Amino acid sequence: MWLRFVPLALIGACMAPAPGRYAEPAARVAYGDLTFKAPAGRAELHQRVEAAARQFCRRHGKDVTPGELRLDASYCLEMLRASIVDAMPREIRKYYGLARREAGMRRRRR
Repeated sequence: MWLRFVPLALIGACMAPAPGRYAEPAARVAYGDLTFKAPAGRAELHQRVEAAARQFCRRHGKDVTPGELRLDASYCLEMLRASIVDAMPREIRKYYGLARREAGMRRRRR
């Protein structure tokens, strides 16, 4: 009887994805084509960060937001935005901060 279940177990093992094969979801923002000396370039950086955060949270917000914070619609956006900005080089972060001020946004809370 045991031998009848072995082939099914092997088939199931063969069909299962390899552990660690799939990367965690990530948001990416390209900014190499922007000129930060001009307000339009800084505004575009701000728009790209916002768009990346919205798109990521729309797709993965339920998976990355702790259960008790899921009712807070801004949690995922704020955390992802902060993560994107923290990953930027210091110089780009400076221009992003300037873009937020130019857009009338307040400084983010730490």
